Amino acid sequence: MTEGALDELRRLDDRLRAALRDDARFSHVAAYGSVPQGRADRFSDLEFWAFLTPGAAVDAADWLRGHLDPLLVLTTEFGGAVAVLPGLRRVELHVAPAARLPEVETWTPQHVRPEAMCVRDEGGQLTRHLRALAARSPDPAAEAQATLERSVNWLVLGLNVLARGERLRAHETLWWVEGGLLRLARLHEGATGHWGNATRRAEQELGPAALARFAALTGPLDDLERRYAAAVGWTLDLAAELELALDDRLAQALRRGRLGP
Repeated sequence: MTEGALDELRRLDDRLRAALRDDARFSHVAAYGSVPQGRADRFSDLEFWAFLTPGAAVDAADWLRGHLDPLLVLTTEFGGAVAVLPGLRRVELHVAPAARLPEVETWTPQHVRPEAMCVRDEGGQLTRHLRALAARSPDPAAEAQATLERSVNWLVLGLNVLARGERLRAHETLWWVEGGLLRLARLHEGATGHWGNATRRAEQELGPAALARFAALTGPLDDLERRYAAAVGWTLDLAAELELALDDRLAQALRRGRLGP
């Protein structure tokens, strides 16, 4: 990241933190993402959760419009508001009642830095939740069996809709398979530092063989049969290498699904 771009990002972050801290309608505000993690680069977003003082009401999109000069403000499918700024910088703001503060402890417990994340904290409750989150350790191995089973679920759906001739739907479904297999590949290689966001820095953290297997899942619509064959093969290989449970009859059915009738 160039120093100039880093300085610009820091200045914007400082300005928004000050505005959120000074808004009495918010009792607690947390920053999240790569900036408070200390991992930001020139492509990074600024992201915040703001919790309302009892009786207060704030429209997140209006708040962003009032404090920025955006090219676009929208509400995402996850309920947060996003402002797109010149230079394609994104700023995301979620607004929620203070009663939802305990949910902070359910966030993904990776790269948690409570002091950097805490923007406003009346009474210290947010800091306590962030410290509890930081004390949790992700356990990818404990999630491996469920990750395999969810991947197989999407794989079965994809094979069926592909056989039906719904190629666009099969292409879309394969995205879910890719995510699960990438997590299992991270576990297999001991590269679980970005377990919650498996594609993050995957090119730097996974070996050439895993990246090649992932690349084999990608391609055009007219290559879906080969891509699903690759997905089945990698699924079964990872299940065996990680010693995860998969019924032999299901494995055989997946192989038949990839080979056709």
